[in-house]
Amino acid sequence: MLNIVLFGPPGAGKGTQSEKLIAKYQLVHLSTGDILRSEIAAGTQLGLEAQMLMNAGVLVPDEVVIGMISSKLDKNPNAKGFIFDGFPRTEAQAEALDSLLFEKHTSITMMLALEVSDSELTKRLLMRGMESGRPDDQNEGVIRNRIQEYNNKTAPLKAYYTNQGKFRPVNGMGTVEQIFTNLCAVIDPRSAKSVIAFQPSKEKVFVSSDDDKPVKKEVAKKESKPVAKAPAKKVEKKKVEKKVVKKAAPKKVAKKVVKKVAAKKKVAKKVVKKVVKKVVKKAAPKKKVAKKIVKKVAKKTAPKKAAKKVVKKVAKKSAPKKKAVKKVAKKKR
Repeated sequence: MLNIVLFGPPGAGKGTQSEKLIAKYQLVHLSTGDILRSEIAAGTQLGLEAQMLMNAGVLVPDEVVIGMISSKLDKNPNAKGFIFDGFPRTEAQAEALDSLLFEKHTSITMMLALEVSDSELTKRLLMRGMESGRPDDQNEGVIRNRIQEYNNKTAPLKAYYTNQGKFRPVNGMGTVEQIFTNLCAVIDPRSAKSVIAFQPSKEKVFVSSDDDKPVKKEVAKKESKPVAKAPAKKVEKKKVEKKVVKKAAPKKVAKKVVKKVAAKKKVAKKVVKKVVKKVVKKAAPKKKVAKKIVKKVAKKTAPKKAAKKVVKKVAKKSAPKKKAVKKVAKKKR
């Protein structure tokens, strides 16, 4: 439930803004003056009691006013919230209102205070006095006293709701719509994002009452501008792509270098093969020479075999001597 206490000095436009807030957030308006008049007109017990006090020139006590507000709350059980206009006016009334709302299982959401400079308030009230004829809005001295009285009375209430973290000052300068936008931004901070994001066009659009073609052409021209810029982006992309290709070109050069190196490797292999063949050819004669040397050495060692043959011959020659000896031995016998 959204329960708002709306405050503003005379000339701040509190009445106009409360009507707009009631329409937007579907709130029930609670004005002590209106409640008193309605209760008196209805002839309720509270209305009769208030009427007697007013006739006697006595201020209506807080208990009677709180009783009237309680009756109004009970008559609107399905309300989405209430906006309190002109009440509470004192710290004691604020405490009494908190106790009443606590019994109704709700509480004050925030206190909105429209802040307007004294000079602007004086200017607005003087203008209103000229238009409405109200005597209290035509005397500048009276106006300044009313503003000062408001500031003195609301100062304690500002401190009361500030301590509860519910006091919200709102810029009351500007047009009616601007002030209303400021109020909505405080009530619902999420709406402030959409308000800030929205930027009305500063360009003038001339509309013809007979034909709206000029407007369409104007819009078409505005829309064609970004389209004209699009090809430039594509050209830039192509330029970038060409640069990238040029930077990538050294890779092809590297491939060529690799091929050249590979070709050199093949040549090197051929050279190695030729060198090996030459070495083999050179080494081959040495092997043949070595074989010849071996044969020569074998020939040189051949006399040994001849010596064996000589020994055999000597043995054969000495053999007769043995036979002769044998014969002589036989004769002696």
